[in-house]
Amino acid sequence: MMLRSSLFRTTGCLLFAFLLSLSVQAKELYRHIYDISDADKLALSMPSDVVIGKSGNIYIVDGGNHRLLTYSSNGNFIRAIGSKGTGDLQFNGPVGIGIDSNEQLYVADSGNHRIQIFTSKSEYISSIPIQINKHGLRPIDVAVSKNGKLYITSNINHSVMVYSRSGKLVHQWGGKGNNPGEFRYPATLDIGPDGNIYVVDVLNSRVQIFTPTGKLVTNAGSWGVMPGQLFRPKGVTVDQYENIYISDSYMNVVEVYNHKKQFLHVIGGLESNLQLETPTGLTVDKKRRLYISQMLANKVSVYAPVN
Repeated sequence: MMLRSSLFRTTGCLLFAFLLSLSVQAKELYRHIYDISDADKLALSMPSDVVIGKSGNIYIVDGGNHRLLTYSSNGNFIRAIGSKGTGDLQFNGPVGIGIDSNEQLYVADSGNHRIQIFTSKSEYISSIPIQINKHGLRPIDVAVSKNGKLYITSNINHSVMVYSRSGKLVHQWGGKGNNPGEFRYPATLDIGPDGNIYVVDVLNSRVQIFTPTGKLVTNAGSWGVMPGQLFRPKGVTVDQYENIYISDSYMNVVEVYNHKKQFLHVIGGLESNLQLETPTGLTVDKKRRLYISQMLANKVSVYAPVN
């Protein structure tokens, strides 16, 4: 019992020192611009993901309300679509969202085992059922490559699945495990400027990076609570310089790595003026402004680099 208590105290001290050091970095690097916390007089409920269109519009998956929200670049509400159900323009626990070069939107409608596709004005286009051997799977996130392929994660089969735009499954890789190339509950994914696929591997506490055909390139992060380590990663995004941003929903921080997958710094932390609460999906725009879904805080927060 004494050994366990001593271990808890040691871990707690390390964690406190870690978060305290991170808070200083956050104050120097980023500033808060605004929050998005309501839409059409209804509060956001467990927003899980966010993307930015080339128009500057902000698109948010408002999962607890089973909606897709659109805001202008300065955070003004434009529209909301969706309600709980199985029909077109309805959702059942949507989680992730992707966007293509034409600003078409792809929503991982998890509870309905499908990807719904919309125009930038939230007009329904079509849906793609996500299934293996006629058994529906729960898609978690979707990212769209330049050649129109859809990369989709599912934590039922612990895999990345590649679909054509017409809805045909053309390739998949992964499987449950902790070996290189395997997953334990893959979550958010993103496609970097290099064309590689960046996948959050939640319970293995890492982001795995693959070629478009599924060949493992390398990892970012490893299990732990110190700088450059991850405890419960949930979101990932890659900017135009191939810097990698990874949200850690348990540590309430976002870790940043450079194009060489080397740890740079952390956003958030104890005593920071950039307090985060359960950060999940995130994205970064061309001005390096960072948009973070804070699921349990029921808001999406926008930050800008100080320099």
